[in-house]
Amino acid sequence: MGSLRALLDAPDLRSLLQPIAGPDADPPVRRIALVEDLGRLGDLDEATLAVLTHAASQDAVSYRLDVALRTAGSRKLSAVVLTDGREDIAPTAAALARRVTVAVLRARSDCDLAALLLALHRELAGGPDVALVRIRAALRAFESSSAGSASAATTPEELLRAATGALGAPVELRPPQPGDLSAPVVVADEIEATVSTPRGEGHAAAAADVVVHLAAAAIGRARAAARQAEDAPIRSRGELISDFLLARPDQGDRLLERMRGAGLAIDGWHTAILVDVENLGALAADDELVSLRITDRVATLGLEAVRAAGGVWHRARIGSGLLLTRMERHDRGGRGRDVAHAADQILRRIVSRIPQISLFCGVGSPHVGATGLRTTVAEARAALAAGHAGRRVNVPTSFDEVGLHRTLIEWFASDTAREAVDELLRPLDELGPQKSRDALQTLRVYLDNQGSTTRAAAELHLHRNAIAYRVRRIFEVLGVDPQDPDTMLMLQLACRARALG
Repeated sequence: MGSLRALLDAPDLRSLLQPIAGPDADPPVRRIALVEDLGRLGDLDEATLAVLTHAASQDAVSYRLDVALRTAGSRKLSAVVLTDGREDIAPTAAALARRVTVAVLRARSDCDLAALLLALHRELAGGPDVALVRIRAALRAFESSSAGSASAATTPEELLRAATGALGAPVELRPPQPGDLSAPVVVADEIEATVSTPRGEGHAAAAADVVVHLAAAAIGRARAAARQAEDAPIRSRGELISDFLLARPDQGDRLLERMRGAGLAIDGWHTAILVDVENLGALAADDELVSLRITDRVATLGLEAVRAAGGVWHRARIGSGLLLTRMERHDRGGRGRDVAHAADQILRRIVSRIPQISLFCGVGSPHVGATGLRTTVAEARAALAAGHAGRRVNVPTSFDEVGLHRTLIEWFASDTAREAVDELLRPLDELGPQKSRDALQTLRVYLDNQGSTTRAAAELHLHRNAIAYRVRRIFEVLGVDPQDPDTMLMLQLACRARALG
C-alpha cells in the first residue's frame, strides 16, 4: 500500500498529475481503477484512486461533479482524477472535496491514459520496475554533472534536490539516523560529509541505496570541481610569490609589477609560516603520485586553517616546504601574536585530518615591503631549521623564540646582498645541483670550524685528507685567496645565508 503523496512525488507521475482540490491529509492508496461511468464510483472499494476517462470527466461538471464527490466520499476513495484537460473546478466543488476528504487531481492535457494507468499501477506495486525508474531518474539527473556540462546541477544543494526528485523521498546532507541509508562524500580521499535518506521498504530500499550513493559521488565531484576552480588563482598567486623569492635581483622589478597586478599586497606587511612534512616518504610509501596528493592536502588544510584565523593569506611552495604568507596593506598591530596562533591552528588542523603526519613549522616575524617578504621567509626558514634541530615535531617554532641572529637574515634579504652572494658562489652553482650542495656544505662546515680539517672531518664523517682536498678544490673553483681574512669572512656569511635560504 502506498500513499497519495508518494504517488504524486514519483518521478514518472510528478509531471503527469497535479492536485487541484481536496484535504491536506495524505490518504492511503491501495488500488487503481479506470472509471468510464460516474455511476460506477459507488462500486469501488475504500482507498481506491479513481481515474475518470475523458468522457466520464466531461460528464463530471456542475451538480454531477458534486454527486460524484459525495459518492467518492461515502466510499472513502483516495482521489478522483479528471482527464479532460481542465485546470480547476468550481469553488463549491472544491469545498465539497475538502469536506468529504477526497482529493481531486488533474491529468496533463496531453497525457496518454494508458501510460498514466501503467505508471500508477507500477508505482503502487512497488516492484523492481519502480526501483529501476528511480535509479534511472537519478542517473539522468547526475550524468550531465559528471560530464562537466555548464548547464548541469553543480552545487550540493542542486544535486540533493535532483536526488530527492528522482527518489521521491528526502535525500539530505546530514549524519544518518536510525533506519536511514547513507553514503560518504569523499573528496581527495577524505570523507567530508554524509548523504542520508530514509530506508524505505522492499525494492524502494534498494533504489534508495543506489540513489544515495550516486548522490554522494556526484556531490564529491562537485566539491572537488569547485575546489579546483577556487584553487587556480590561489596557485597562480603562489607561483608568483615563489618566483619572486627565488628570482635574481635583476628580475625583481618585473615580478613586483606582476604581483601587484595579481592583487598581492607586496608593498604592505608580511609574515611567513613555513611547514615541512618530515615523514612524507613513509606516508606515501615512496609513491610520487601519493606524495603529491598528500602535499596538496596539507596545503589545502593549512590555507583553510589560516583563513579561519583571519587576515589575507597566500600559499606557495618553496622547495619541499609549504609557505603560507599573511599579506596586509596596513600595519594592524599585534600581528606576531596572531600569526603564532595561526601557526598552531595550522598544525592542529593538519594533524587532526592526517594523524600519522609529522610536521616541522617555522614562523617569521612581521616585515614591510618586498624586502620584508624575503626577510620574513628567511626567518621562517631559519626557525624551521631550528625546529628540525630541536625535534619540535608538530609544534611551531618562532624565529624570535629561538633567538637567531636577525642581522644576517635582514642582510641577506636585501637585493644587494643576494646579488653579492650569488656572484661569489656562482662558480660552485655551475657545478650542478648535487656537486654544488656538497661543496657548499663542506665549505660552510670548514669555515664554521675556523679552518680545522680535523673538526670538519668529524662533523661530516669524512677523512681529514678528503676535507683538505675538497676545500683546496673549492678555493680553486672560486678563484679566491684562502689567506685573505675579508674573503673568508664573506664566504662564511655567504654559506650561512645560503643555508638559511
